[in-house]
Amino acid sequence: MRKQICFLLIATLSLSSCSGWRDSGANPRNWFGGGGTQPSPEPTALATNPSDRQTGNPLIEDETADVLVRRNVTTTRSGGLFNRRREVVYEGTLVDQITDVGIEPLPTGVIVKVAGEPIREGAFDVRLLRVNKDGPVDGVLEYTLNALQPADFGRGTETTRRVNAAAFISNADLTDVREIRIVAARNARSVSP
Repeated sequence: MRKQICFLLIATLSLSSCSGWRDSGANPRNWFGGGGTQPSPEPTALATNPSDRQTGNPLIEDETADVLVRRNVTTTRSGGLFNRRREVVYEGTLVDQITDVGIEPLPTGVIVKVAGEPIREGAFDVRLLRVNKDGPVDGVLEYTLNALQPADFGRGTETTRRVNAAAFISNADLTDVREIRIVAARNARSVSP
């Protein structure tokens, strides 16, 4: 019984260190360029596409509904013991309108809190996506409020549609910022830090 417990303990400790082994040079799978991590592709900027417009019916072309939509933001997720890292493309679209914006100051920066209201119930994976990655443009730091929004849900009440998101902005990023602007499909709200 002692030998089995010792074997299980050693096997458990060996398997728990596999993530470090996967990327190391001692792993034979990495000797000929087969392993390692790859840098994520640069996310695309803003896109205006007829399929991105939130008119309610994708078959109807609406020329006045050019809406800024942030697409193809990739995130890296790592799996369990035997799963490799994989990149996931975020397919969120703009939330219909922003209902509230607030700022909570911290010693190291600020937290921007945003409440929004999609057209239908069931929106999830809500994100604030930064538009200008290189810094503020004319003192304005701009974000878009996006969510994954299923089309087969009902309209519901305002309370059941409400979504929330937040983003941290460090003091280093706030040096030239006069205004933080959050953009939705039908409106935009601004707040000063």
